[in-house]
Amino acid sequence: MHDLARKQRPCLTLLAALVMTLPPAYAGDIAASQAQQSSPSTSQELKALLDADLDKVLRAMPDLATAQGIPGYNHLLPDLSATALETQQQYERSTLIRLQALDASQLQGQEKLSYELLRNKMEQAVAAQRFAYRHALVLSSLGGIQNMMPRQAQLTAFRSANDYQDYLARLRGIPKLVEQTMARLELGRDSGWMRTTPVVDRIVAAIDAHMVSQPDDSVVFGPFKRYPATVSGAQRQALADEARQLILSHYQPALQKLKTYLQTEYRPKAPAEAGLAALPGGLDYYNHLIRSEIAEGMSAAEIHTLGQQQVARLRQEIAAVARQTGFKGSTDQFVRKLGRDPRYFFKSSDAVLAAYRAMSQRVDPQLGKLFHALPRTPYAIRSMTAAEASSSTAANYAAGSLVLGTSGLFTINALGYQTEPTWRVESLFLHEAVPGHHMQIARAAEIEGLHPWRRVGGWNVAYGEGWALYAEKLGYAMGLYKDPYQHYGHLQAELFRAARLVVDTGIHAYKWPRTKAVDYMVRQGGLTQDFAESEVDRYFSNPSQALGYMIGQRKLMELRQRAEQALGDKFDIRDFHAVVLDGRRMPLQLLERKVDSWIAQGGGKA
Repeated sequence: MHDLARKQRPCLTLLAALVMTLPPAYAGDIAASQAQQSSPSTSQELKALLDADLDKVLRAMPDLATAQGIPGYNHLLPDLSATALETQQQYERSTLIRLQALDASQLQGQEKLSYELLRNKMEQAVAAQRFAYRHALVLSSLGGIQNMMPRQAQLTAFRSANDYQDYLARLRGIPKLVEQTMARLELGRDSGWMRTTPVVDRIVAAIDAHMVSQPDDSVVFGPFKRYPATVSGAQRQALADEARQLILSHYQPALQKLKTYLQTEYRPKAPAEAGLAALPGGLDYYNHLIRSEIAEGMSAAEIHTLGQQQVARLRQEIAAVARQTGFKGSTDQFVRKLGRDPRYFFKSSDAVLAAYRAMSQRVDPQLGKLFHALPRTPYAIRSMTAAEASSSTAANYAAGSLVLGTSGLFTINALGYQTEPTWRVESLFLHEAVPGHHMQIARAAEIEGLHPWRRVGGWNVAYGEGWALYAEKLGYAMGLYKDPYQHYGHLQAELFRAARLVVDTGIHAYKWPRTKAVDYMVRQGGLTQDFAESEVDRYFSNPSQALGYMIGQRKLMELRQRAEQALGDKFDIRDFHAVVLDGRRMPLQLLERKVDSWIAQGGGKA
C-alpha cells in the first residue's frame, strides 16, 4: 500500500470498524436517554432537539451558516474524520429515541410539523447507517473540496477584519480536510465503492482550474483585493500578506496533494463506469435513496417506466412546436438544429448576463398574481468562475441573507456562452430565480414564528427541485413561452428532466454503461455530446439526485389539481402556493398530508 495510506491507517481502522458494524441495538443510547433528568414539557423538549440538530447541521455545513449570517461557524470547515462520523451516528440514534418518547399529541400547528420533519430525518438517517461504505463516495462533480474555497470567496459577506480572519482560518484548515478526504477515499479503494474515472478527471480538472503561480491571481485571493471601510490600512496589508502565504503554503499544496493521490493511487483502481447496482449492497442503497429523498412507495422500475413515457409525450409536443416554426424535418433534426446551430447560442458572456438580467423586468411585476408574499431578499445574476465551470456547467442558485443584506445568487455559465442556448432563457430564469429557487428559499427563510431549524435545517431534493421545475410551468400564467423557440426551451427542459429518470435509474438499477447513458441523453434528451457526458458523470456521482425534479413537479401538479377540484370557486392559486412554500422544504409525503389538511379545512389563506 502507498505511504499515504499507511499514514492514514489509524483513521482508516476506525472507519473500517464503523463500516463493519451495522447500527447496534440501541441499548447504550437508551440507557443514556434514561439517565437524563426528568423531561421538560413536550414543546421545550422539541425545541431543545431542534436547537441541537440545527447546530449539527451548521457544523456539518458551516458554509451554510456563513451564507445565512449565522455567527459562530464562519471559521469552520466540515469534519470528515471517523471520530466525527461515529459521534454523528450516535447522535442520530439517541435523537430518534428521544423523539419516539415524545408525546406528539401535545403538539399543534407548526410545532407538530417540525416534530414530524425532524423524526422523519432521524428515521432516514438511522436507516442509512447500514450503508456505511457510502461515506467513501466523498467527492462529487457537483462540488466539494475542489471548489469549496473559490465558492466561499464569492459568497462570504466580508464586513470586518474578523470575517477575513475566519476566512483565513478556513484556508489553514484545508490540509486537514484533504487528509480526511483521502482517508475516506482510501476506504473506497479497499471496498470498491469508488467514483468512476470520468468523475475523477472532472474533479482533477476543477483543481487545476484555479491553481496559480502568483497568489494574487487566485480566485481565493479575491476578497483581499477589496475591503470595507471597517478594515484599516494596516490590517489590510497584514491580512493580504497572510492570505498570500496560506495560498502558497497550505491551500494549493494540499489540493496538489489530493490531485496527486487521485491520479496516482485512486484513479488506477477506479472503475470506468459503475453505478450503485454494481457495488456490493449498492442497489439496496439506491432504493433507500429513492424512499428517503425522492418519494415513498416508488420503485426504480416505476420511475424508469415513467421517464420513458414522459420522454415520448414531450417529444410529441416538441414535434408540434417544430411544425409551428415551419420546420419540415423530423423531431430529431429540429432538436439537433436548435442544439448545434450557432444562431441559437449567445455571442458573448455579457450577452448571456444581459439576457437573464432583463428577465427580472418581465417576471417580477407579475409575481403578485401568484403569491401573497414576496421575499424581501433580492437576487442577483453572476457568472461562474473557470473552476466552477470545469467541474459542472449546470446553472445553480445560492441563498442570500436578509440579516447580512446579501443577495441570492443565480449563477450561469456565462464564460461558456458558446454553449448557452438563447432559447432556454425563460425557463431557466424561472427555475433558478423567481418564482423558482429564490422565491422558495428566500421566502421560507423570512417566515416569522418558525424555529430557525425550519429555515436552514435541511434540504429535500424532490421538494426543492420539484418546486423549481413546477415554477417553470408558471411561465404560462405570466404570458411567457409565446415565442415558439422559448416554448421549445420550456419543453426541452422538461424533456431533459424526463430523460434523467430513465438514465439515472438505468445507471444505478440496471447497470447501464456510460456510453449507453450518454447516447440516450443525446438521442432522446436532445443534449449535445459534451453536455450529455457532463450530465451523465453528474448522475454517476450523485445517485438519485436527478430524479427529484420531475417526481417533485408531478406531485405538486397533482396536489394543485386535487385542490382545484375539491375547492372549486374557493381555490386561489396564491393560497395554494402559500401552503406549499410557507412551511419550508419537506418530504413529499409530508407535503401531501399538509395540503390535504388544508383542503379538508376548506382552503383559504394559510
